[in-house]
Amino acid sequence: FFLSAKMFPCLLSAALLLTPSLSLDWGRARPLRTDPHRLSPVRVRVSPLRLQVADDPPDDGGGGEAEEGLPDAESEGIADFRAQLMRQMGGGGGGGGGGSADAPLSDRERLMRSVETAALADAPAPGRMLLANPAKFCSRNPFARPVKDLGRFGLDGPVSPDEMPPDLTAQMLPVLLLLEHGEGGSSAVLLERRTGALMGDIDIDSFGCVAIAPLWLGGTQRQNALSALHSVEGLEGAAPLRDGLWLGGWEAARPRVADSSLAAARFKFFLGATTWAAGQLEAEVAAGAWIVVEGSPELVLKERLDGSGARRAKPVWAEVLSALGEPGRTAYEAVYGSGD
Repeated sequence: FFLSAKMFPCLLSAALLLTPSLSLDWGRARPLRTDPHRLSPVRVRVSPLRLQVADDPPDDGGGGEAEEGLPDAESEGIADFRAQLMRQMGGGGGGGGGGSADAPLSDRERLMRSVETAALADAPAPGRMLLANPAKFCSRNPFARPVKDLGRFGLDGPVSPDEMPPDLTAQMLPVLLLLEHGEGGSSAVLLERRTGALMGDIDIDSFGCVAIAPLWLGGTQRQNALSALHSVEGLEGAAPLRDGLWLGGWEAARPRVADSSLAAARFKFFLGATTWAAGQLEAEVAAGAWIVVEGSPELVLKERLDGSGARRAKPVWAEVLSALGEPGRTAYEAVYGSGD
């Protein structure tokens, strides 16, 4: 396949427009093992190249003119390349233009327009969320902290809201989605910790159709396990977590994502997990360390922007408490104050 010198900058521009910015550097590559309802073993190949998206992609005007200085055939090839990437991320969305009002919504549009809801839950269970209670996680008194090993959540010590901006405090307070909970213990994945890697860094053959999706850090334990969380019903090999959320089944989903009949935006991938021994999580919840929340799948899988200013998304912790409403007010105001 031949690329002219003029065509390469255009392809690179398309990749730049569609590649999310990264926030953290990823550490060591490890071989991944097979785990029930998780993915098959793959090799990690970390690419030295990192592309970042511009805050405001340039407007191409939506016209049908050829790229300046390129023959029509090459311009059409670039347009097809861009449309392919957009379909992969948007779930079958068409090419340019805004579309008619009667056009069916893509999976991404349905996800964005769905209602994000949250309610207090009475006890931990698979599919429920755990939000750190600042009254416990921000205490400098080690005897007042029911959670002793803060390093499991990527923390060097207690979170100090007096020493940092509210958004940064909220971003450091862990939010987890429970995958397993029972007599033998519990496991969950962190919802706001990036590895700094993309899925294409894992294995381009297995994850090429989601190559520019971020790889999230589920926790510092089970670091050779890779989990796929999604909202697709009926996938072979997937296990239900709760209504609207499933774990696993990527092998069955991959060809459908590759041909754009299923949106890549409906999947999130996590490396590692956070675990509790038998009875440990129940003791932490009873001591007030965690707020247990039943959150809608849309709230869990929401794609959050990495922009700045008005485009910058609120931390997951703050977003879930806002959706929770009055029951989450005390915790929210402990970080943001009563005037926010």
